[in-house]
Amino acid sequence: MNDKSLPAKKGKRDKTKRTEQILKAAKAIILSKGFTGATMDDIAFEAGITKPTVYQYFKTKDELFLMLLEPLIRSIALQIIIIKKRLQEDHYSSGKDLINDIFHIFFQIFETDPDRFKLLSIFLQTDMFYHMDYESAESLKAWGRLCFEEGHTISSICVKKGLFKNIDVYKTTDFIWGSFWGIVQVEQYKAKGEPISKHMIPMLEYTKNLLIEAFVIK
Repeated sequence: MNDKSLPAKKGKRDKTKRTEQILKAAKAIILSKGFTGATMDDIAFEAGITKPTVYQYFKTKDELFLMLLEPLIRSIALQIIIIKKRLQEDHYSSGKDLINDIFHIFFQIFETDPDRFKLLSIFLQTDMFYHMDYESAESLKAWGRLCFEEGHTISSICVKKGLFKNIDVYKTTDFIWGSFWGIVQVEQYKAKGEPISKHMIPMLEYTKNLLIEAFVIK
């Protein structure tokens, strides 16, 4: 082993650890005070470091928020793309299996970090776009737009393959997206301190079966 590489590796580990420390603090503060109410002073205090140290890693609060949300939205988009590719390659002979997979991957992403989903809910329900710098807001919007564009393509292919009924693909994408994430939001609101509501999975199963009955031919 090259001993000269050890300090560089340690420095990289330390940087990664400090970045995660700041992001964890930022998530806690933004969830507590909201995006506009949170300050870099608050985040530094929560992380147990100085504000100049925070600025060494993140130039602005917008950049911090982008780093919190973008991985979540990107993960959703990439998983939707994988489902689209499998559909195009005839891996699905049933619309029911496809909707099952969509709900499964959505839940896996949510389950990994429920608090990050709360940030997404706050972002979607408020005028935060207007409080962020243009570049950060556009980056998040681009990933969100990709989610819906790929969803439209999936719905369209399902109709052409005879897996879905002759439906409006744009409304269907919105409806599937809203059904899953809407249930997650409602159930988490009622969770009463639980990391994930005990009613979450039964409600998602019920919702999924309603969607299958409404859209699926086979």
